[in-house]
Amino acid sequence: MDAVIASLSPSARAHIAGSAKHWALPGEHPLRALHGAGVGPYRLVTLLGPRSSVGSQSFQLLLADAAAELSEIPLALGLFNQGPYPAFNWIELTRYDSTLALGAREVRLDAEGHEAEFFAALSRLVPPGGHMMVEYDSSSQRPTAWMLTLGYPEACSPTGYLMFQVGCRSYKNWHISEGGREGPRKLQGFKPWNDEIRREKADRLREDLDRFQSLDSNPKHGEWGEIARTNAATIQGALATEL
Repeated sequence: MDAVIASLSPSARAHIAGSAKHWALPGEHPLRALHGAGVGPYRLVTLLGPRSSVGSQSFQLLLADAAAELSEIPLALGLFNQGPYPAFNWIELTRYDSTLALGAREVRLDAEGHEAEFFAALSRLVPPGGHMMVEYDSSSQRPTAWMLTLGYPEACSPTGYLMFQVGCRSYKNWHISEGGREGPRKLQGFKPWNDEIRREKADRLREDLDRFQSLDSNPKHGEWGEIARTNAATIQGALATEL
């Protein structure tokens, strides 16, 4: 039996077995790197689904705790793609709920400070030149949705800041939810292909944040503005070391 599954409680193993018709363990697939990966006091359980019409691999990530219990719903649903060119390598969370029920209690990865570790695990699957995409229509993603709607720089939003922490230096906001194949609204973060591109993107990001910080704050935005400026200041400090 798979070692990660064997370590779960009988009820958790039964839940996995019940989904075996549609979902499978990762085996030797590159997504096995997420299977059993630690996220604070929790572990990820990775299951693979069918491939999409363009060949990307669907997956779901469940969360297990120290008591070997499993989350009732996935922490994330996503797609993963690999290819010969840098831009062909990406990972997307088509649904991401950082707040979820695990046994009799509620887990909040953001409030508990474990999101950065989770994003780092995802990022290790994306080489230089690849990108990450994370939807922001789920309820736990509302802070990012509000901040992007208010026009703050993408890197200053909670999701954008997490992407910056794992190496992304430029962004695209897919702010019009088209449904169907395009899915929900999402933020895309790009990892530079080489040092030259990294410096170029870092300089542009630095300029954008300097421009933002020079503007007067809007008191009507309350905590969103405070979060944006705090994240901007932290990113500016990090970029200063990349000169």
